Amino acid sequence: MGWVAELGSFLQKSLTLSQLLQSLSDVERDFIANLDYGADSGKHRAELDAVIERGGDVDFATHGVWYPYEVIELGKNCLKEGHEREYAACMGIVLKNIESGRDRINDIEHILAQHYDTVRALPCDMRDMLDSQIERVIRKSEP
Repeated sequence: MGWVAELGSFLQKSLTLSQLLQSLSDVERDFIANLDYGADSGKHRAELDAVIERGGDVDFATHGVWYPYEVIELGKNCLKEGHEREYAACMGIVLKNIESGRDRINDIEHILAQHYDTVRALPCDMRDMLDSQIERVIRKSEP
């Protein structure tokens, strides 16, 4: 197999945010929905499911920054051992919404300063997915 075919095979295997979100189990989704000490977990879970169905797009116009963005932000702020997928999903959702311009709260420079070491510690597929998103956000923000 030539290097071009190998690269194509590798690129087909790389994880996308949509794939990660769609693959989250009920247990993983519940973990995210309960990140605010279980407060309003039912509403967070329902809205998280809607965000997942939209591929990570958050409807700030309808729900503001509370449901489910509050728990998504809590998820991206702290990687808990054994919950790498949930962390990557939350960070991916935040990055996607920064890139699209919907998230006007978070700042890519702050994320890099505070969370890049954590991103680097993730398994390769999740790290590569987030690195790709970070690169797109940075390119989009350049003049």
